[in-house]
Amino acid sequence: MLETKKKCANKDHIGDPLLDATFDNFYRDTKSSDGMGSWCKVCQNNRDDSKKKTDEKMNRNDFMVDGQGRLVHLDNVKEIDKTRDDLVLKIVDNARKVQKVMSDFKETFMDEIEAFVYLSAQEYDVKLGGKKGNLTLYSYDMKYKATVQISEFLVFDERLQIAKKLIDECLNKWTENGRAEVRTIINDAFAVDQEGRINTRSILSLRRHNITDPLWQKAMTAISDSLQVTGSKSYFRIYERTGPEGRWQNITLDMAAL
Repeated sequence: MLETKKKCANKDHIGDPLLDATFDNFYRDTKSSDGMGSWCKVCQNNRDDSKKKTDEKMNRNDFMVDGQGRLVHLDNVKEIDKTRDDLVLKIVDNARKVQKVMSDFKETFMDEIEAFVYLSAQEYDVKLGGKKGNLTLYSYDMKYKATVQISEFLVFDERLQIAKKLIDECLNKWTENGRAEVRTIINDAFAVDQEGRINTRSILSLRRHNITDPLWQKAMTAISDSLQVTGSKSYFRIYERTGPEGRWQNITLDMAAL
């Protein structure tokens, strides 16, 4: 007759190791004295699952994935292809490390420059707020300089279409007896590229024209009102020169320029 309780032999068993000695908790094992397995079903299943995953991992290491996502056994991959793959992966791994170093470098010194600007402002009891604009810092001997440039991402809202409508009315009035080239210039400014984007600079350049027509001025106001800032990006550049008369040379951090 079976004992009421049986202890799971797994030393890492989670919970009470004493379980009801039934086939619900233990597998049948004819070699054991009580006809039950030494490990409970839960521990045995976990061990089997772990072994299965290990086997699958070991089996996966015997394969390489090709460009179409297919597993190719190592025996079927040419040695030159393996060598090339190792080289590329090594390059990528080191590139990621360099990228991380450069990213940390930029973040650290942008923070330090911002802290310095605040320190400088304190000498004049000035409190600065918000994102800082473009600035340049020079070394004492004027041999080196570090610049920070803020580039804003600009887009136009629906009022740009209103501005275009007003400009068209101006053109219709101006070109009744005038040259059609004026309309071409305006249409080129509002043209979109292959990605469907409008050239922001071309649109904004229209505001520089000294045109006093009230309808034109109304259109320029609509352009200004339609302009929205969606974000900004900071650029950090470092320069050096050989002497007071020397040209500033960028200390490039662009790998392609090295």
